[in-house]
Amino acid sequence: MDLTHLEALKQRLDNTPPNALRDDLWAHLCCEQAYLAIKAGNYGVGAVLVNEEDELVCVARNQVFLQDAAELSEPRSGYQSQRHAEMELLDRLETEFAHLDRRELTLYVSLEPCLMCSGRILLSGIGRVRYLTADKAGGFISHLHGLPPAWKNLASGVEVEEALIQGYWRNFAHDCVEQSAAQMREKVVQAWKGESEKG
Repeated sequence: MDLTHLEALKQRLDNTPPNALRDDLWAHLCCEQAYLAIKAGNYGVGAVLVNEEDELVCVARNQVFLQDAAELSEPRSGYQSQRHAEMELLDRLETEFAHLDRRELTLYVSLEPCLMCSGRILLSGIGRVRYLTADKAGGFISHLHGLPPAWKNLASGVEVEEALIQGYWRNFAHDCVEQSAAQMREKVVQAWKGESEKG
């Protein structure tokens, strides 16, 4: 993403409307994470986990192209397909917050979860999923009705809906994905071919 688009997103984050609807606060945090993902060279998707008291548990963002040498004994870089925002959030839940009652948690995510993330969300035991913007091309969590019996049983315990937010946040979340998608697709195809990223 070019710096002009990145700066425009930053200005929008710095000039947000006051919270007016149930999920606006969490939408704001999801969008901040999506912005940080873009800034780091990743897909513009962010996620937030909230407990039953409507308190923040943790946040995460897409990191499929993150170079995280500081975190690991052996540095990783390049394309890591599993590092979607939801997957990163669920990793944190399972390692740092395993003591929480997952049925009482709400996962907010800026983009409707894909097939991979939807499966993991169902297996995680989280009670609610609220997404900011639908993903007509790749979203899966809003299409759980045709699942095999075992998965349908898991899905019956999860409340899925679009977040109750102002259009400002839905548009921001949509713009984060739209503005980073073409560049990300190119980077993924390069990774599939075993090519390094273009500098």
